[in-house]
Amino acid sequence: MKETETGVIFVHGIQGSPRQFDFLAEKMPQDVLCRSILLPGHGATLAEFKSSGMEQWLSAVLRESEDMRSRCSRLIYVGHSMGCLLGLMAEREKKIYSEMFFLCCPFYVRVTMRYLRNGICAMNRRTQPEDKFAESFKRANSVPARGALASLFCVHPYMELFRIMRRVKTEKMRPSCPSRFFFSTRDEIVSPKSARYAAARLAFAPEMLEGCGHNYFTEEAKAKLADALLEAVDENS
Repeated sequence: MKETETGVIFVHGIQGSPRQFDFLAEKMPQDVLCRSILLPGHGATLAEFKSSGMEQWLSAVLRESEDMRSRCSRLIYVGHSMGCLLGLMAEREKKIYSEMFFLCCPFYVRVTMRYLRNGICAMNRRTQPEDKFAESFKRANSVPARGALASLFCVHPYMELFRIMRRVKTEKMRPSCPSRFFFSTRDEIVSPKSARYAAARLAFAPEMLEGCGHNYFTEEAKAKLADALLEAVDENS
């Protein structure tokens, strides 16, 4: 006998945090089991982050997903950034999700000056964010560092991210369950080519979030995402 009908698992991206999904989790009905996981290497020390990688991250997602699936009749996956790619890998391996949501999926990335500035604000505690986009990076960051320069030595995790991106595209991974892809029109790091990839290669119609960034979502976008997830929960209940 399952403990509950529907569960929702939230998976953040590289250097991200479970807190990023609070605006969605708090909208879920009380009878829905929600779990926002913290990926290995995150939320601890810089040294732990530098040594983390794809195998650890994917294992954590699979372990948490299987545990939740044992408690729920249906499981919905919500990923942000690298969390989307990990979801595609997990779905290929286990196929235990009833529906999937992908926010800012990085099939392709770009490095903009705005991203570099926001990253410095996030990594440097003494730097005050200059705007809502930079503030969103700071709130999402779960990797402590004494200064922005420390992030320059975190090469391994980011090489692992590119490894994941390459594997997902090389193996042409696509979800086999109903899925929705959302992309931000002002994303500082995910390239617009990612939305085109979702449409042309995966045959999913990308949904654009106007005025949003990689971590920053307007109130209108938050409401749209919450409504979409609630609709999926209702359909799966």
